Amino acid sequence: MTMDYAKYLAGRANWIKGSALAEVMKKASELQKKGMKLVSLAAGDPDPDLIPRKVLGEIAKEILQNQPKSVMYTPANGIPELREEIAAFLKKHDNLEVSPENIVLSIGGTGALDLLGRVLIDPGDVIITENPSYINTLLAFEQLGAKIEGVSVDNDGMRVDLLEEKIKELKTKGQKIKFIYTIPTGQNPMGVTMSMDRRKALFELASKYDLLIIEDTAYNAMRYEGGDIVPLKALDNEGRVIVAGTFSKVLGTGFRVGWIIAEGDILKKVLMQKQPIDFCAPAISQYIALEYLRRGYFEKYHLNGALLGYKEKRDLMLKTLEENLPDAKFTKPIAGMFVMLFLPEEADGMAFASKLMEKERVVVVPGKPFYTDDSGKNAIRLNFSRPSKEDIPVGIEKLAKLYKEKFGE
Repeated sequence: MTMDYAKYLAGRANWIKGSALAEVMKKASELQKKGMKLVSLAAGDPDPDLIPRKVLGEIAKEILQNQPKSVMYTPANGIPELREEIAAFLKKHDNLEVSPENIVLSIGGTGALDLLGRVLIDPGDVIITENPSYINTLLAFEQLGAKIEGVSVDNDGMRVDLLEEKIKELKTKGQKIKFIYTIPTGQNPMGVTMSMDRRKALFELASKYDLLIIEDTAYNAMRYEGGDIVPLKALDNEGRVIVAGTFSKVLGTGFRVGWIIAEGDILKKVLMQKQPIDFCAPAISQYIALEYLRRGYFEKYHLNGALLGYKEKRDLMLKTLEENLPDAKFTKPIAGMFVMLFLPEEADGMAFASKLMEKERVVVVPGKPFYTDDSGKNAIRLNFSRPSKEDIPVGIEKLAKLYKEKFGE
C-alpha cells in the first residue's frame, strides 16, 4: 500500500515552495560525488579560514568546563549578559542606541525573520521588498500566506521614488501593506548599499503612510567602505523599524545566534511565539559570542583580520571581471558578500548557470529566483567571501570564456 500523505497536509502547506539555492547546491554536490572538482562562486558563507576557529575552540572548551549554564536552557530572550554586550556592540559599531530589554536572541537571522513573520503576517497581507531580494526570506514570508510586491533596486538601493508609487497603487486597490522588508547594507543578492539620502527618504515614507520596516542587518559587519552610513534603526524616533541581526557572517553560518530588536506588543508576542518553537538560541553559542565580544575579539579578529581578507577577495573579483568582461554590467559592492553580474538583456541566466556548471565546472547562482516579478532573467549572483583567492580568478576566467562563446566579445 502506498500512503497518500498529501491528504494529511495542512492547507498552508500549499504555500511551501523549494529554494532555488538548495537546488543549485544539490546539483553541485552530485557532481562532486562523481569526483568532479568544482570552483564554487555560489555560496553565501564567510570563509571558514578567516574565522578564528582555534580561538573559538579555546573559548568553547573554557565555557564547557567552567560554565554549567552553557548546556542548559537560557531565558527565551537570551542570556542578559549577551544582550547587554550586543547593545554596547551596536552603539559602538552602528551608532545605534538600543536597550538590552528590547533585544531577543534568535536562532540566527533566519530565525529572527521567521518569528517576525509569524507574529506580523496574516494570509493575504502585502509585504513590500526590494526587487530582487533574498530568496529564502521571500519564501518564508510567502509560506505564511503573504503576497510579495517588489520595488526596483539601483546602485543606491531601493528606488524610494518607485516605492511611494507602489504604496499609492496598493492602497488604491484596497490591499493591506503590513511592512517593508529591506537589506540596506550589502544587499543580497545585488551587493548594493542604500545611500543615506535613500535611508532617510525610506523612513519618511514609512512614517507618512504608517508602515513598519523590517531591517535585515545581516551584512552590517561586512562593510569595506561607507563608514558614515548608519542603520535605518538609528534614524527611527517612532519605533517603526524592527531589526533582524546575526553573527553568522562573523562567526560562521553554523553558529546560529541572531537577534530581533522590537518594542511593545511586537516584542511581547515575539517572545510568546518563540517559547513553544525553540525556547532559546543555542546556549553554548550564546556564551561563546559573549566572550568573543567581551574580550575585544570582534575588533582583533574580524575588523582587523577577516574583513581585510574579504575586501581583498572582493577587489580581486572586481579586477578579474573588469579585465575579462570589460563591457559587462556588474555591481561593485562596498559591503556584503555578493556581486550581481548581468548577461546580455535577452540571455537566460538559468541556462547559462547550468551550462557553466556542466561545461566549465564553475558554480554560480542564477539571479532570477531572487526577483519578485519576471525581470532578472539575465542576472547571475557571484559570491567572493567563500572561494579562495586562487579560485576566484579561475572561476571568473572560465565564466568569461563561456560568456564570450555564447554572446561574443
